[in-house]
Amino acid sequence: MTGQALVTSGTSETGLVSGENLSEFVSFNIAGQLFGIPVLIVQDILLPEKIASIPLAPPEVRGSINLRGRIVTVVDVRVRLGLERREIYVETPEDEDVAHQDVDAAEGAEITESAVTTEAVSDAPVGDEDQALDAVEAVKHKMRQHMMGVTVEQQNELYTLLVDSVGDVISISKNNYEGNPSTLDPIWRDFASGVYRLDSQLMVVLDVERLLDFKAESP
Repeated sequence: MTGQALVTSGTSETGLVSGENLSEFVSFNIAGQLFGIPVLIVQDILLPEKIASIPLAPPEVRGSINLRGRIVTVVDVRVRLGLERREIYVETPEDEDVAHQDVDAAEGAEITESAVTTEAVSDAPVGDEDQALDAVEAVKHKMRQHMMGVTVEQQNELYTLLVDSVGDVISISKNNYEGNPSTLDPIWRDFASGVYRLDSQLMVVLDVERLLDFKAESP
């Protein structure tokens, strides 16, 4: 029932870009589509582990984790959006080698993937740089294969949104905002507040309040 926190909002790691008329979003990927939610509502980004099941929970709810003493409900955004459920961790042929890496120390801090590289290598004793780099690569590998969790607070309750992968914090002009296009999947449209057209792709902005409103769908 634990979750390994990687990033805490409000820290220097988020790399926010301030400016007037800008909206800032934590971006993440689901089934190849870019989504975003406002950065101000994000509490943590983590690797959800040891998820405890919740009896009689709807299919979108994968269970709960314990995050620094608070019980957090884990919501599978893929299922919520009408997509196929996937395994939280996907094993690859490399996993056997990765399992032999000692990465506990590198995983213990609240840091981003890039920060892992800097801190793990800089703290290594002279002559142990290669071993530190191996540990860093093991952490990166785990992050790539593991579904990620974006933790938000809604009505004084914590929820971790389970997504395929987490991207950057994106600062974008509010002038680029558009309403939901008619071509957007009807289920997605129910949970989307609009879209932003980026240089090479479309970012769908999720309305977290509607996404987590399970009571509205109860008979």
